[in-house]
Amino acid sequence: MKDLTKRLPTGFAYVVLMLSATLHPLSIGLLFALVGILGTLELKKIIKKQGLDFDLWPTLTLGLLAYASIIYPELEFVLFAAVFAYFVKQLYQKSKNPLQQLGTSLFAVVYLFIPLALAIPVAIESSNYQPNTLMGLFILIWSSDSWAFISGSLFGKHKLFERHSPKKTWEGFWGSVVLTAGTGYLLSITGFGLCATEWISLGVLTVFVGTAGDLFQSMLKRASGLKDSGTLLPGHGGILDRFDSILFCLPAYYIYFYRLSPLFN
Repeated sequence: MKDLTKRLPTGFAYVVLMLSATLHPLSIGLLFALVGILGTLELKKIIKKQGLDFDLWPTLTLGLLAYASIIYPELEFVLFAAVFAYFVKQLYQKSKNPLQQLGTSLFAVVYLFIPLALAIPVAIESSNYQPNTLMGLFILIWSSDSWAFISGSLFGKHKLFERHSPKKTWEGFWGSVVLTAGTGYLLSITGFGLCATEWISLGVLTVFVGTAGDLFQSMLKRASGLKDSGTLLPGHGGILDRFDSILFCLPAYYIYFYRLSPLFN
């Protein structure tokens, strides 16, 4: 009960902030850049528990440049120059394992900043930013988590992936597939832009990809002996605990809208 009193206000504030930010590309762009920075700090703590590390400021610089270059492709040459400079910088480092430093830095960029930067492109249709699309996608992600929890609590018996997440069950997973698809249909009839077939397809896609993102973050935390990625969000843990599904779903949505959807249409 005490945990619930923490979760509800934090969860409400989180949803309001996210939905409000989607109204303009600048606001969601700034918010997700901040998420990338805070997530990098948490990731550094997680991997240090595994005896690994990365240079914080170069990683943040590369991450923000990658983030900006996806939104503004004309900045790609700056990113390439920065990556080259970071590789050259390793010549002057005293690290006994430069390959590990490079690998963990680039992992942080690929895992955090690049997926987050895709939030704006997935909401672009015919060169126009469509906030309803991004709102609907976030609703699908939150619905997927909620329906999996409810279905698993009511009917869960068979573990989905006990090694990484003991509480997840196959009953919760398949219950979420059905109910999130239903949520997608509701989005299609309540003014969220896409047709029923697309929203239902995206609902099913969200459950599969979002679950993978959740399990991946659980794997990182378990390998580091951590329950939560941080303490920034009372009752919810850290930034990575709250964004683990989003980090996997945004690239999947990007592939859907820019590669798969044109083939079907």
